[in-house]
Amino acid sequence: MQGNYIAPIIGQVYANRNGREYCCLSNTAYPSDEAMQKAVALGEHQAVMVRMSDGWSFTAHGLHQYEDGTVEWNYSTGGAFREDDLDKCRKMLLRKDPVMKKYFDYLDHLRDSGATNMFGAVAYLQREFPELGFDDARARQLLVAWMDGYSAH
Repeated sequence: MQGNYIAPIIGQVYANRNGREYCCLSNTAYPSDEAMQKAVALGEHQAVMVRMSDGWSFTAHGLHQYEDGTVEWNYSTGGAFREDDLDKCRKMLLRKDPVMKKYFDYLDHLRDSGATNMFGAVAYLQREFPELGFDDARARQLLVAWMDGYSAH
């Protein structure tokens, strides 16, 4: 099975050929798209990957993806268990979750409108979404998750 070198998408989870899932936390920055494409084509691209099962974080060199969607890399460096990296990946994934996205999009709009200090946003969430109307704890959890998500950017 032939693999092609890729620049992984930040915030996307990839299945490794070993059966484990890895989230792309960051990619090497390049001065131009052309420079990035050249590095990827040569297998010289680097990306920080985080194993979702335990937070093992490392820099993957020469990431390649196979026809079945699984990935491998030529080698890795800088491996360590980093709970903060795992937390960043989880927050990125939470913002992409379709169920959470509607709440987070609303909170983004509310923040941009300046209608309230965001610490008072629970009442706005409960008015906008009937399913939260009588669930103070869930509305607070959503707001905290939304606020925490900004530390991952």
